[in-house]
Amino acid sequence: AFHAPSLDVLAGGRPLLTTKEEADALGIRPGYTAPITLAGQAVGTVSISGLPHSVERFGRLVRRQAEVLLMEQEFLEMRLRRQWAIRDLAESVMLYQPEVGNEAMLIEQGRELGFDLGRCRVAAVLDFHEEGGRSRPSVSERTESFGDMTLNLAVNFLPRAGGFVGPLRGQRLLLLLAPGGELPPEDEALSLCGGLIEHLRARGVEAEVGVGPEAEGLPRLAWSARLAREALGAGRALGMRLCPARALGPEMLLSYLPPARKRQHLDQTLGGRELAPELIETFLAWCRNPFAAARAAKELSIHRNTLQYRLKKLHELLGLDPWNFHDAFALWAALILKRFDRSGRGEGA
Repeated sequence: AFHAPSLDVLAGGRPLLTTKEEADALGIRPGYTAPITLAGQAVGTVSISGLPHSVERFGRLVRRQAEVLLMEQEFLEMRLRRQWAIRDLAESVMLYQPEVGNEAMLIEQGRELGFDLGRCRVAAVLDFHEEGGRSRPSVSERTESFGDMTLNLAVNFLPRAGGFVGPLRGQRLLLLLAPGGELPPEDEALSLCGGLIEHLRARGVEAEVGVGPEAEGLPRLAWSARLAREALGAGRALGMRLCPARALGPEMLLSYLPPARKRQHLDQTLGGRELAPELIETFLAWCRNPFAAARAAKELSIHRNTLQYRLKKLHELLGLDPWNFHDAFALWAALILKRFDRSGRGEGA
């Protein structure tokens, strides 16, 4: 059976006092019934039994509390729906394929969420975790609050750059930046992302960011985002926190090799040998300073004779000539692949 006063209150949208005589006739208790309204529309009722005029003030209080709870629930649901829509947009940009032809739909989806993807020129992918590499809690609410906090920190840090910030699967964010300063867009994006890394670190969040090349239009922007993700993986394996795709082209190419081919090159070049750290760092500095002994020695803070001695030692150990470009490239590739392997990027990276 329905509560008759509640039906009348829902229909009229006004509170109703039910006297004892009226209640006896309806087979209910006397009391006070009021509508619960949300956005100006009655969505339910609250009813308190007792002497009508005695319980009316309590009924008003309960009604107000119920409306506040409903408004909070509605706000949370709207916020969750928006978060899901932003995440869906971020994932769609990462997966965008021009041949599908949904560019206009994604642009409109972004506009409905308050983002102008047409202004964006550089994509970046940010990976985050708690400071010190502490293990993640198993409680889902804790993980979500940490992710929400990081997302809010990034959004609040980057408003002057415009564009879009949205969550990806796992603990990652997609940043679609719209630089408008005097620097070239890619340089400004690198500066912003470097600042964001430090901003997050000061608040207990460790982050690494891959930054893609400058792009115009959604197809190129999606391409920039995928390159940013690949640069993030390659750069992080090398111990980098800010990983520009334009500076990691050779490393990214190596990461595309099939796992079996990577292992084959390592075996052929290093033969299972474990090189001393000072030999590795000396050779990599030699490569960074295009065979300029003076600059490489200065970077390492060692004497040129020490540099020459270490390079000759490598020649003796591996049979590869560090002064020969072909041999030097083969050894450089092997050392980079070794770092990928130790960071977990050796298999199918």
